[in-house]
Amino acid sequence: MILQRIGATLVQDVAPKLEGDYSGGHAGISGVMAVMAGEMWDKEADLLANEIARLRALLEAAGMGDDVPEAASLKISDLKATRNALSEQLIALQTRLEAADDEASRALNTQIWAHLLATSAARMPSPPAFAAAESEAT
Repeated sequence: MILQRIGATLVQDVAPKLEGDYSGGHAGISGVMAVMAGEMWDKEADLLANEIARLRALLEAAGMGDDVPEAASLKISDLKATRNALSEQLIALQTRLEAADDEASRALNTQIWAHLLATSAARMPSPPAFAAAESEAT
């Protein structure tokens, strides 16, 4: 919330007052980056929890039991450690599936690629809401 407020202030209040100056562009870009970082921080734990659940489901669909314990807490670092350990198992699984030539392997590999695509899309920051450009009379 703080990053988003700082970013909005930089973009909406500070940068316009510095317009035409290098520092105005710098303030604007810094503001946009702060807003994007704030958004990611706000949703990071939810993203990680969903990724962990999907990774476990994919491994289960392959008939693999995972030996990765639940995250020790809801701290981002603990969730990332769990997600990363499950991801290592998924990479090993996908390596085997890519070498297989049966329909079940291809179907599961497609599900894995769909998971990777969905994960990437979920981590994309929202585009910033830029003010409409003012036209200058020449």
